[in-house]
Amino acid sequence: MHHPHHRHHRFAGRQVTDVYHRIVCRHQVEVEVWPPRADVRFLDDWTADPAGKQARFEATVFNSDQGYLWDVRRPDGSPGLGSIDVTGLYTPPAKGFIASGTTELIVATAREDSLRKAFAWVTLVGVGPQPAATPSIEVYPKNLNLYYWSGASNQYIDASNKLRQFRAVLYDGAGTIDWFVNGTASGSGDWFLYQMPNTGGGGLVTVRAQLSGQPSVFDEARIVELNYFWP
Repeated sequence: MHHPHHRHHRFAGRQVTDVYHRIVCRHQVEVEVWPPRADVRFLDDWTADPAGKQARFEATVFNSDQGYLWDVRRPDGSPGLGSIDVTGLYTPPAKGFIASGTTELIVATAREDSLRKAFAWVTLVGVGPQPAATPSIEVYPKNLNLYYWSGASNQYIDASNKLRQFRAVLYDGAGTIDWFVNGTASGSGDWFLYQMPNTGGGGLVTVRAQLSGQPSVFDEARIVELNYFWP
């Protein structure tokens, strides 16, 4: 603003008026944000400590006492994925389909001059929520040899080696366990008793325990069928 100040002089009978201008220079409004960069875990990242799922930013405005406004933006200028409150606390979005390494901009805009802004970068990292546990089955025992009841010299083999009780344990799931012998339905429940045929020429038998209604959830045991010969 100009403030004219007049001084009067007389020279040889003439009055001369000098006009002095006092100029007040106003400095430009400036904004700073701290920290300039931060890595923040996705809100639902199961591997992260809760403290790593937020970030605190601070802004300073120079040459203005009107403060600033916060905003979150994508690098292309579109609205951000996370949010920031009036205190500068940034809260990230949930993982969803967002790629780890996605960048957000924290923007502080001077209230007095909306063209004066400062920026900080946020990198969103993490894997999101813990994957849902998938059911699985374990069968015990896994491999064994059994002998036919009769034929050859099988009478010398104890009966405990001609049958076997199998057990299936279901993890991370619920339901009924169905049993199959070489693909043929043979029972249900957590336990299954397999008995060797009376006679046979030897072979391989597959005993499968399968979660009812979910054929992809199974485990198998294998039996080698044998004859005993003496001498």
